[in-house]
Amino acid sequence: MAEAIKLNHPAISSEWAMQEYAASREAERRALIEQVNLESGMTVVDIQAAGGFLSDGVYEYLDGHVHCICVEPVTELGRRINSRFQVVDDQIDNLLSIDTESVDVVLGLAGLHHSPSMDKTISESFRVLKNNGQFAVCDVIKGSAVAHWLNEFVDQHNPDGHEGQFLVQGEASERMRKAGFRKVQETVVNVPWVFDSVSDIARFFMGLFNLQITPAEVEQAIPEYLDIVYDGARVLVNWELIYARGLK
Repeated sequence: MAEAIKLNHPAISSEWAMQEYAASREAERRALIEQVNLESGMTVVDIQAAGGFLSDGVYEYLDGHVHCICVEPVTELGRRINSRFQVVDDQIDNLLSIDTESVDVVLGLAGLHHSPSMDKTISESFRVLKNNGQFAVCDVIKGSAVAHWLNEFVDQHNPDGHEGQFLVQGEASERMRKAGFRKVQETVVNVPWVFDSVSDIARFFMGLFNLQITPAEVEQAIPEYLDIVYDGARVLVNWELIYARGLK
């Protein structure tokens, strides 16, 4: 299963984007948190943590009784992470700062596709987990509407481009079993992003993906790539991801 070995970090988003619209991605985050059994006092690793959105959710879920280690190699993104978390700037396929068999849970929220090597990221996650430790990730499906949005539209209009190595169904499970994980499960889940209006979607996307075009151009492009659902006063962007989990 060949993969390109390269550094392909996420777009440097505008800091206000997740501050103003964090609730829009709550279904995506909650679905990942519910893949594992979190308990008070655990040590949880958040790989490709960006600004700490996932760790914030874990912290809230456990009422603050958790030690989160945020792995974020991009300095500007790491600076945004709450000081209550431990931040390390390791590459996500080489967790040098984390000891072997020292953590309870490793989670990855849609960052695996930026790994220089998915296999190494998964094997490193296996290494740092204690026996019976839990691993869960979610990511974009190769060939999906979300994949086309990211690798076509965002790639064209973000100054750094976007070239995510996305997952085919069954791939995450295969890689996890190869690394030694057991009781591996994988499913596809629609975790829609929720907004008050299409103009809010465009504003958020401009900030999150650092799009260098006008809001009107973004708003026009959204329904050409993504499924939009009007649900009463809300506007939903269907966001289908693969979720996979396993035990050490």
